[in-house]
Amino acid sequence: MAELKIKGVTKVFDDITAIDGLNLEIKDGEFFVLLGPTGAGKTTMLRLIAGLEKADEGELFLGDEFINDVNPADRDIAMVFQYYTLYPHMTVRENLAFPLKSKKRRVPENEIAERVLKAARTLKIESKLDRKSTELSGGEMQRVGIGRAIVRNPRIFLMDEPLSNLDAKLRESMRSELARLHIDLGETFVYVTHDQVEALTMADRIGILNEGRLLQLGTPDDIYNYPANLFVATFVGSPQINVIEAEVVGSELNLTSLGIKGDLSESQHAILKERGISKIHIGIRPEEILVVSEASGKGCCTGVVRFKQSMGAEDILNIKIGEGLLKAIVSPQLKIKPGDSIIISVDISRSHLFEVETGNAIRYGVIGDLIRGNRRFDTGLAKI
Repeated sequence: MAELKIKGVTKVFDDITAIDGLNLEIKDGEFFVLLGPTGAGKTTMLRLIAGLEKADEGELFLGDEFINDVNPADRDIAMVFQYYTLYPHMTVRENLAFPLKSKKRRVPENEIAERVLKAARTLKIESKLDRKSTELSGGEMQRVGIGRAIVRNPRIFLMDEPLSNLDAKLRESMRSELARLHIDLGETFVYVTHDQVEALTMADRIGILNEGRLLQLGTPDDIYNYPANLFVATFVGSPQINVIEAEVVGSELNLTSLGIKGDLSESQHAILKERGISKIHIGIRPEEILVVSEASGKGCCTGVVRFKQSMGAEDILNIKIGEGLLKAIVSPQLKIKPGDSIIISVDISRSHLFEVETGNAIRYGVIGDLIRGNRRFDTGLAKI
């Protein structure tokens, strides 16, 4: 049983609170990712789980075992670090076997050989077993680092940004390898990263961490589609979500910077009126902004393309509308160029409302029935 429970854990270094009353349960066999910016407390939390740091407050349980005071070597936890930490004078075989050679474990030589070979086959490095670690590529060295964790048959794997030192192509390949490895092993993975792509593509669940506090917990779809606050909305998603300040005027929203107005639904109007909110932030994902033709009748605003980022399968447009700037994702087949004047429409069904003061989501889902210029359009589609 490798369920991990973290109850009210706090860790302070001098006058800096690295982890602030964290509560979290990680399920047995789950691929759990702690995602956050540099300095969020991710690595500190991993070190607390491993026993390399001691919590100032709170409790940690692995299964039913209270582990706060358990020696790191006795926690049966394997940690894969950002740096490969291989012994350069040893072969791959010797590096893989090294964790099993300690007097504490007393693993028989024949069992060590079996475990090493099994790990090497799992990671597809059996042909490298007799090479020195210095003769390996970066991806192969990281596989050996992961293999040293696998041979121990630990109760839980902790991974501290293990792909951050690899090039982009190799990172993509290793993400797939780690996802496959997790399925093959069926063990609990706790993975730390600042890379949202790693989190969204590999995790069963994600915990968003910032300044030592857990801001949101959910599946990748939940985190992306229903952000709990403005920080999560802007941190997850590339290109970043468009955030526009709007003034609530009766049952309308006035998006002053863009020079347009939007209708609120009755329920949204009631919520904002009840809370006495006069200003909000609207979050619109770039993929919800559509380029339409004038003949479609679904657009009401014209924007000018300031610049374009060509990404191969998609183009990212930066569009000047009024005094504001919006990012949109479009097909390269549209052949839009900087300086072009385009008509755009917004699919508002996945946009979000946030409080200006706190940044908290006012409610998930639809902003309003539609956003309009000087006439109405199909519900759910509006042109900006």
